[in-house]
Amino acid sequence: MKALGMIEVYSFSTAVAAADAAAKAADVAVIAFDRNRPISPDVPAPLVMEIKLEGNVSAVKAAVEAASDFAKSEGKYIVSHIIANPAEDTEKMAYLLDINRDKYNKKLPKTMKGAVPAPSSGEAIGLVEIQGLVAAVEGLDTMLKTAEVRLVHTEKRLGGRLVTMVIAGSVSAVSAAVESAVAAASPLGKVYGEEVIPGPHEEVLKFFDMEG
Repeated sequence: MKALGMIEVYSFSTAVAAADAAAKAADVAVIAFDRNRPISPDVPAPLVMEIKLEGNVSAVKAAVEAASDFAKSEGKYIVSHIIANPAEDTEKMAYLLDINRDKYNKKLPKTMKGAVPAPSSGEAIGLVEIQGLVAAVEGLDTMLKTAEVRLVHTEKRLGGRLVTMVIAGSVSAVSAAVESAVAAASPLGKVYGEEVIPGPHEEVLKFFDMEG
């Protein structure tokens, strides 16, 4: 590994969008997502996510900068750092994974019956990160009824206290669906993140339950 880049942010949805920004900014690989809990309850979201990248030093620098700028724009940036030529055991630590870890880059989904198609060219993904399963399911149902979108992945965190629904469809459809989900879910549980990512990068999609 020539260089390891790390960006720490609040919320799962912010981490995915920041990783997408990084992968689009430079020739890097997104190698892992990891998680932690905030040390203080007074934070933008009750979940800390770390994005880990690898590539040559200049590419990693550009990617980390892009991801950090995005997270700062959302008010969810914590810290970032780059290590050139990491030691062997540091490199092992870098590959620790905490997102869909038992199905990473495989075709068998853990959350749904039958793999679903990944976004096609010109499509977007939308993420809505919600407190609680009841609110999340209401948000999902509203999205599916609002626009022509499909569920492509779900991610549960903190024992189900944080649930992220990931949908795919045209940019306009995903945008409308995400907006409707936030309105429908908010009375039932706090919404901690909402993102629309046009043309999501393969370096991000490879972590999800989707067919290539």
